[in-house]
Amino acid sequence: MHFLSLPATGTKRSFRFVIYALTISMCVICYGDRAALSAGMSQIAHEFSLTPGQTGWVLSSFLWSYFILNLPAAILLDRFGERVIGALAVALWSIAMILGSLTATVPAFIATRILLGVGEAPTFALGNKVIRAWAPASERGVMMTAFVCGIPIGLAAGAASGAWLIANFGWRSAFIFLGCLGLAWSIAWLVIHPREETARHGTNFALLSVPTLFASGPFWGIVIAQCCGNYANFLLMSWLPIILRQTLHLSLTGSGVYTGYCYLGAAILSITAGKIGESLVRGHSLVLGARRNIVSVYLVLASMMGLLPLCSSGLTMIPLLAVSMGFISAGLGANMALIADLLVEHEMLGSVTGLILTFSNGLGILAPVLTGYLLQATGNFHGVFYITSVIILAGAIAARLMPTRVIHGRRQQDANA
Repeated sequence: MHFLSLPATGTKRSFRFVIYALTISMCVICYGDRAALSAGMSQIAHEFSLTPGQTGWVLSSFLWSYFILNLPAAILLDRFGERVIGALAVALWSIAMILGSLTATVPAFIATRILLGVGEAPTFALGNKVIRAWAPASERGVMMTAFVCGIPIGLAAGAASGAWLIANFGWRSAFIFLGCLGLAWSIAWLVIHPREETARHGTNFALLSVPTLFASGPFWGIVIAQCCGNYANFLLMSWLPIILRQTLHLSLTGSGVYTGYCYLGAAILSITAGKIGESLVRGHSLVLGARRNIVSVYLVLASMMGLLPLCSSGLTMIPLLAVSMGFISAGLGANMALIADLLVEHEMLGSVTGLILTFSNGLGILAPVLTGYLLQATGNFHGVFYITSVIILAGAIAARLMPTRVIHGRRQQDANA
C-alpha cells in the first residue's frame, strides 16, 4: 500500500523512517560506486595507458546513458512504481560494476560504465518520488536534503573505502565488493517496501505535457538551478581525488582519506543547512515558491569554490571544499523539494523530475570532459574552479527570480476533463 492512503497510525508513521533509511542508503551506494571509479582512476589510467583527456571521457561515460534515459526511466517509475523500479535499477548498475571488474579493454570498460548509467538513470527521480509520497509536508525539505546528502556520504565512503580496497586488493576487487553490496540492497528493498496500489499507475504517466512545462517560467528556474549545481557536483565526483593528489601531493590512500573528509564535512553541513532551511520557510506559502530563497542563498554560498586557487594547503583547501560541497547538496535538495512544492499534479513528480535531470545531467556530462582538457592545457585546476563558481552563481540568480508560482504538468483542459 501507499503511505498516503494508509491510516495515520503510529506504526505507519514510524515505518516511513525505514523507507527513508533505505532510500538514502540507495543514494549512498550509487555515489559510492561513482567515487570508486575516481579513487581507482590512477590505476585504471595507468593500466589502459590513458591521457588526461581520455581519462575525462572515461569518467563521463556513465553519464551518456544516464542523461539519455533520465526521462524514460522516470516515466517507467511513474508507471510501475518505486518498489519494482528501485530494485531493478540498483541490481542493474550493481551487475555493471561487477562486469567492469572483468574487462580487459577500454571499449569494454566504457560499455560497462554506460550500462551503469542505465541502472542509475531513475535514481534521483525515485528518491524525490519516495520522499514526496512518504514525507509529510513539514518534513519534505529536510528529508529531500537528507536524500541528497547521500551524495557526499556515498562519495566519502566510496573514496575512503574504495581507495583502501584498491590500494590493498586492486580496483577490480573493489568493484566486485561494491557490486555485491548493491545487489544486497535491491533484495532488501524488494522485500521491505510495501507493494503499491497498481490502480494509481497505468494512465497518469502518459498525461505529462512537455509543451506545458516548457511554457512555465518557474519550471525553467528550477531546471537552471539544477543544471548549475549539478555541473559542480559532477566535476567533483569525477575529479576530486585526482585534484587532491595533484594539488596536495598525496598518495592514493591519502587522497581517498582527504576526499572522505571533504564529503563527510559536506554531509554534516548539508543536513544542518536543510534543517535550518526548513525552519526558515515554515509558515510561508510553499506553493508560491518560498523555498526558492533557500535554494538561491545556498548556491551563492556554494560558489565560494572560486576561492580554491588561493588555497595552498590541506588546512585551507579541505574546509573550503567541504563548505562548497555541503551547500551544493543543501541547495539541490531544496531545489528538488521546490519542484514537489510547486507541481500541481504530484503523481507526475517522477516524470517531471526525470525531465529536469535530463537537462541538468546534459550539462553535467561536460564537467569531467572540460576539466580533463583544461588540465591538459594549463597543468592546473585554477580555471576549472573559476568557471564553476560563475556557473553556480548563475543558478542562484535563476532560483531567486523565476520559481514564483505553481507548475502544471499537463494542459489545463486535460486536467479539468
